[in-house]
Amino acid sequence: MKHERYFWRFWLGGLAIMAIMIALNPMFVSDVSPWGIRNHQSAGSAAQVDAIQSAWQAAGVMEYAQAMLALDFAYIAMYSFGAFCGGRMFLAANRAPLKWLGAIILVAAVLIAVADSIETVCQLIQALQVKGDDRLAGIAAAVQPIKSTGFFTSLVAIPLALAVRRRVAKRA
Repeated sequence: MKHERYFWRFWLGGLAIMAIMIALNPMFVSDVSPWGIRNHQSAGSAAQVDAIQSAWQAAGVMEYAQAMLALDFAYIAMYSFGAFCGGRMFLAANRAPLKWLGAIILVAAVLIAVADSIETVCQLIQALQVKGDDRLAGIAAAVQPIKSTGFFTSLVAIPLALAVRRRVAKRA
């Protein structure tokens, strides 16, 4: 099945990129950004973005932050496409629980793709300009919880759907 092959390749690829980003995140941790890149995502004002970026410049990691935000686009594309394929795969199953989980995963994948792309574009513009912008910071902060909700929903629903599918297959 094409969807299953794409699901495994892209979803696991997205998770691998996320693992790399998590491993690199400590270089962006400071008194101003104790959560690293995550603080930049949720900074709701130009002043907050400027403070974070100033700390990164002082630490000599601003160029790495820009690269990390560019890498985020690869993560978004791979993870959300993989989750979308997984959602389609589960939606095509003959069991109602898998269909429901598939629909939930599809919605989550779209939320991730749209919200994370908006957030990352807003962040990357500010990082490349090395200057905060109230409008861009506000947009990024507003979509960050939507992206996070989609991601955590998929992170629970996909393994759950895999477990349900496995259990159903054992019974058959």
